Amino acid sequence: MNDQENIQLTLEYLSIIILGGLIIFQLSHFTVAGWKFWKNDKFRIAKTIFVAIFWIVYGTYFVITVTNINSYADAVPYVLCGLYLPSLICLILIGVSKKFRKFIDQTSLRWTIQSVEGPARMIVGIIFLFWFFAGRLPGIVAWVAGPGDWIAGFIAFYAVKRLRIFKKTAGLTSKHWSIDDFKNNLSKQNLNLQIAKMNKNLNIAIAFVAFGILDFILAPASTAISILNGNVPEEMGRIPLTLIPLVLVPQVLLLEIFAMRQLIGLKKMIKTIKNKPVPNIV
Repeated sequence: MNDQENIQLTLEYLSIIILGGLIIFQLSHFTVAGWKFWKNDKFRIAKTIFVAIFWIVYGTYFVITVTNINSYADAVPYVLCGLYLPSLICLILIGVSKKFRKFIDQTSLRWTIQSVEGPARMIVGIIFLFWFFAGRLPGIVAWVAGPGDWIAGFIAFYAVKRLRIFKKTAGLTSKHWSIDDFKNNLSKQNLNLQIAKMNKNLNIAIAFVAFGILDFILAPASTAISILNGNVPEEMGRIPLTLIPLVLVPQVLLLEIFAMRQLIGLKKMIKTIKNKPVPNIV
């Protein structure tokens, strides 16, 4: 085995270890978050187990399906389905279910924006570039998905930081606060003097989260352009890279939609406060 073959083999093994670790990291986050969220629910154990099993079965099904298709070009419909189906179902439920909207509004903004998305996307972005420099990915795929993921992961930390003013203004002590927590503390605080600052920081947080969502649209689009140009990114349909769009991305994108739902809700709330200021509390 020559040096080039050793490099390629090392890249594959390291990617499997890193992406496998990220899968365990994200799955544990979903499981632990569910366990904490349903702490007062009598079906706590069942709901938490369901969340864990759902993601395991979902990811396994699409990974097996896609890797058994010879060409990535033929697998694209399954990849898109695996990538976007949870988010599409989420958007439908947001539109039709008040109970589901209430559920989202009670989830931690820090968790949905930063906890999973931040470190995971930054690492994945670097992996894309490594595979490009190893000659295993087309440039358009690597240079759209790679830097895009890294930037989205990096600014996730700043999106959460921009929201600290809401936590401070509402007198919230937990770092895992939600729009529901903020709303329940509105009447107890003097918000009038903070409206302009809250609105500015909120706009920045919305822009950062929107960039993360846009990146998950542009990255698959780059693979489509590459295929149309006759350069099929076959590695995206094989393990380990196929773990990214079929296991890691669906979970992060779902959380970003959760976060955007709450941020838009905060935007509407600020507008209401601006039009009908909350009386000062002495």
